[in-house]
Amino acid sequence: MNGLNILVIDDEHPARELLRRMLEKDGHSVVTAGSGQEGISIFEAALSQQKPFDLVITDFGMPQMNGGQVAKAIKSLSPSTPVILLSGWDSRSSADAETLSVIDCLLDKPTTGQELRLAIKKVIAQRSHIAKL
Repeated sequence: MNGLNILVIDDEHPARELLRRMLEKDGHSVVTAGSGQEGISIFEAALSQQKPFDLVITDFGMPQMNGGQVAKAIKSLSPSTPVILLSGWDSRSSADAETLSVIDCLLDKPTTGQELRLAIKKVIAQRSHIAKL
Protein backbone atom coordinates (compact mmCIF):
# COMPACT_ATOMS: atom_id res chain seq x y z
CA MET A 1 0.00 0.00 0.00
CA ASN A 2 2.99 2.34 0.26
CA GLY A 3 3.67 4.83 -2.45
CA LEU A 4 0.12 5.81 -3.39
CA ASN A 5 -0.48 8.87 -5.55
CA ILE A 6 -3.03 10.88 -3.51
CA LEU A 7 -4.97 14.07 -4.24
CA VAL A 8 -5.95 16.08 -1.12
CA ILE A 9 -8.63 18.75 -1.52
CA ASP A 10 -9.31 21.17 1.35
CA ASP A 11 -10.01 24.89 1.33
CA GLU A 12 -8.25 25.38 4.68
CA HIS A 13 -4.50 25.66 4.11
CA PRO A 14 -3.42 24.40 7.59
CA ALA A 15 -5.63 21.30 7.32
CA ARG A 16 -4.43 20.62 3.78
CA GLU A 17 -0.78 20.90 4.78
CA LEU A 18 -1.25 18.70 7.86
CA LEU A 19 -2.78 15.96 5.69
CA ARG A 20 0.00 16.35 3.12
CA ARG A 21 2.71 15.98 5.76
CA MET A 22 1.03 12.95 7.40
CA LEU A 23 0.64 11.19 4.06
CA GLU A 24 4.14 12.00 2.80
CA LYS A 25 5.56 10.72 6.10
CA ASP A 26 3.86 7.40 5.27
CA GLY A 27 5.61 7.32 1.89
CA HIS A 28 2.82 8.59 -0.36
CA SER A 29 3.07 11.14 -3.16
CA VAL A 30 0.63 13.98 -2.47
CA VAL A 31 -0.79 16.75 -4.62
CA THR A 32 -3.00 19.33 -2.92
CA ALA A 33 -5.81 21.60 -4.10
CA GLY A 34 -7.43 24.52 -2.29
CA SER A 35 -10.90 24.17 -3.81
CA GLY A 36 -13.19 21.56 -5.29
CA GLN A 37 -12.92 22.97 -8.80
CA GLU A 38 -9.11 23.12 -8.60
CA GLY A 39 -9.05 19.52 -7.38
CA ILE A 40 -11.24 18.31 -10.24
CA SER A 41 -9.04 20.15 -12.76
CA ILE A 42 -5.91 18.53 -11.30
CA PHE A 43 -7.63 15.12 -11.32
CA GLU A 44 -8.69 15.52 -14.98
CA ALA A 45 -5.18 16.60 -16.01
CA ALA A 46 -3.66 13.56 -14.29
CA LEU A 47 -6.11 11.24 -16.05
CA SER A 48 -5.37 12.80 -19.44
CA GLN A 49 -1.64 12.25 -18.85
CA GLN A 50 -2.23 8.59 -17.88
CA LYS A 51 -1.01 9.37 -14.35
CA PRO A 52 -4.23 8.81 -12.39
CA PHE A 53 -4.52 9.29 -8.66
CA ASP A 54 -4.87 6.15 -6.55
CA LEU A 55 -7.03 7.98 -4.02
CA VAL A 56 -8.78 11.31 -3.44
CA ILE A 57 -9.27 12.76 0.04
CA THR A 58 -11.62 15.74 0.15
CA ASP A 59 -13.08 17.97 2.81
CA PHE A 60 -16.88 18.14 2.81
CA GLY A 61 -17.49 21.72 3.93
CA MET A 62 -16.01 23.96 1.24
CA PRO A 63 -17.39 27.07 -0.49
CA GLN A 64 -18.61 27.01 -4.11
CA MET A 65 -18.32 23.21 -4.41
CA ASN A 66 -18.63 20.91 -1.40
CA GLY A 67 -16.91 17.57 -1.00
CA GLY A 68 -20.02 15.66 -2.03
CA GLN A 69 -20.07 17.46 -5.35
CA VAL A 70 -16.34 16.82 -5.73
CA ALA A 71 -16.83 13.09 -5.02
CA LYS A 72 -19.61 12.85 -7.61
CA ALA A 73 -17.43 14.56 -10.23
CA ILE A 74 -14.44 12.30 -9.44
CA LYS A 75 -16.57 9.16 -9.64
CA SER A 76 -18.08 10.30 -12.96
CA LEU A 77 -14.54 10.63 -14.37
CA SER A 78 -13.11 7.48 -12.74
CA PRO A 79 -15.61 5.23 -10.93
CA SER A 80 -12.89 2.99 -9.48
CA THR A 81 -10.95 5.81 -7.77
CA PRO A 82 -11.62 5.66 -4.02
CA VAL A 83 -12.81 8.88 -2.37
CA ILE A 84 -12.48 9.55 1.36
CA LEU A 85 -14.68 12.38 2.61
CA LEU A 86 -13.58 14.34 5.68
CA SER A 87 -16.43 15.95 7.54
CA GLY A 88 -16.62 18.14 10.62
CA TRP A 89 -19.50 17.77 13.03
CA ASP A 90 -21.33 20.74 11.51
CA SER A 91 -21.32 19.38 7.96
CA ARG A 92 -21.72 15.66 8.66
CA SER A 93 -25.51 15.96 8.89
CA SER A 94 -25.51 17.73 5.51
CA ALA A 95 -24.12 14.69 3.70
CA ASP A 96 -27.15 13.36 1.83
CA ALA A 97 -27.78 9.76 0.77
CA GLU A 98 -26.53 10.47 -2.76
CA THR A 99 -23.21 11.78 -1.40
CA LEU A 100 -22.86 8.81 0.93
CA SER A 101 -23.51 6.46 -2.00
CA VAL A 102 -20.56 7.78 -4.06
CA ILE A 103 -17.88 8.01 -1.38
CA ASP A 104 -15.86 5.04 -0.15
CA CYS A 105 -15.27 6.23 3.42
CA LEU A 106 -16.45 9.03 5.70
CA LEU A 107 -14.05 10.26 8.40
CA ASP A 108 -14.65 12.79 11.14
CA LYS A 109 -12.52 15.90 10.95
CA PRO A 110 -10.08 16.33 12.53
CA THR A 111 -8.84 12.80 12.04
CA THR A 112 -5.84 11.05 13.52
CA GLY A 113 -3.00 9.54 11.54
CA GLN A 114 -4.07 6.07 12.63
CA GLU A 115 -7.69 6.61 11.54
CA LEU A 116 -6.51 7.93 8.19
CA ARG A 117 -4.13 4.99 7.65
CA LEU A 118 -6.90 2.49 8.44
CA ALA A 119 -9.32 4.25 6.09
CA ILE A 120 -6.76 4.27 3.27
CA LYS A 121 -5.98 0.60 3.82
CA LYS A 122 -9.70 -0.21 3.77
CA VAL A 123 -10.58 1.67 0.56
CA ILE A 124 -7.51 0.42 -1.32
CA ALA A 125 -8.27 -3.17 -0.25
CA GLN A 126 -11.87 -2.74 -1.44
CA ARG A 127 -10.67 -1.40 -4.81
CA SER A 128 -8.22 -4.32 -5.19
CA HIS A 129 -10.94 -6.82 -4.31
CA ILE A 130 -13.34 -5.34 -6.87
CA ALA A 131 -10.63 -5.30 -9.55
CA LYS A 132 -10.12 -9.07 -9.05
CA LEU A 133 -13.82 -9.87 -9.61
